[in-house]
Amino acid sequence: MNRKVILKLSLYSVIVGIIGGTIIGLFLISLEKVTMLNKKYYWLIFILPISGAIMTYLYEAYGRNSHKGNNIIIENINGSNEKINLLMAPLVFCGTVLAHLFGASVGREGTGVQIGGTIASFIGEKFRIKANEKKILLIAGVATGFSAVFGTPLAGTIFALELATIGKITYDAFLPAIVGAFVGNSVVNFIGVSHSHYKIAEVENFESNIIIKVIIMAICFGIASKLFTVFTHKFKVVFSKYFKQKYIRTFIGGIIMVLVTIIIGNRMYNGLSLGLLNDAFDGNIEYYSFFIKLLLTTLCLGAGFQGGEVTPLFVIGSTLGSTLALILGLPFEFAASLGLVGVFAGATKTPIASFVLGVELFGTNNMAFIMIVCIISIFISGKKGIYGSQIYEDL
Repeated sequence: MNRKVILKLSLYSVIVGIIGGTIIGLFLISLEKVTMLNKKYYWLIFILPISGAIMTYLYEAYGRNSHKGNNIIIENINGSNEKINLLMAPLVFCGTVLAHLFGASVGREGTGVQIGGTIASFIGEKFRIKANEKKILLIAGVATGFSAVFGTPLAGTIFALELATIGKITYDAFLPAIVGAFVGNSVVNFIGVSHSHYKIAEVENFESNIIIKVIIMAICFGIASKLFTVFTHKFKVVFSKYFKQKYIRTFIGGIIMVLVTIIIGNRMYNGLSLGLLNDAFDGNIEYYSFFIKLLLTTLCLGAGFQGGEVTPLFVIGSTLGSTLALILGLPFEFAASLGLVGVFAGATKTPIASFVLGVELFGTNNMAFIMIVCIISIFISGKKGIYGSQIYEDL
């Protein structure tokens, strides 16, 4: 692709970044507000089944293929001509906000990626760009969404480049992707949205005993990633088998979530669970916290609630790392930071983006350990990740 085309797509990426960053900024503000309401009013959890059923019905009635979420964007990047419905953006915006208002255990990254991808598709149609150019603009939309949600433009760029085809990066998309990522993140910052901050662990010596312990943790992170993928799939299969109507599946899933919340006796596992994530860096968690979060998130996603997987993966990874720190005699913040990156890497199959994410979130300390964890976790977790439409570039 010649330089003029890449520059043209980069200019379009500026538009995607401005529009996407604005919408995602409003989305993040809304998410913060409804999370506060959920914590303040306990009774909101009881509306979760009805809210989930209504949103699922709206998806079915008006969303067309929007229920495919991130996967339809990935499929388009990989060459599909299936139309991305513009209505997907407001549907996933409202669906995710309502899911968090009423206490579903879901994330927010999927919403950002879908908003960014939908806007990129719409801009591409308006400017009548070619099919191969549309793929690049969609990658820029994904980069915009990820970066705007997490405040990590470099990781967002690489994530978008790695996402669709595992083992292959489209170099023509580098400039449009990084433009979209930085513009989207800048717009969110301009609006006044603050991103989560994490503790930066002290540098651990690159010694044999530490390396062995990190390898053990990385294996556990890979297993957790695999369990997340398997559980999500199993829940979808079970709900599909016993409940033919999708809105009934979401309703039943919501009832189960309500009952589990009552049994647990607190709401630390509802929504993003950022409080649980922060506690992991101090070691102030129960040793089984990672499994409860994994189980509830896969339940909600399998039942059809809208949201994302990445922030829950962060929580699962950091809490698992904190538990392993106690067993292996490692600093909590060190193990929690590696767990956050490792489980994310194993589930998304994006090793370079995961490494860059670790550096952006935690600084250059322990870079070698971050890379070790990413590589081993992906190897252990196998080929299947959380995005069913990813394809592999064989040698």
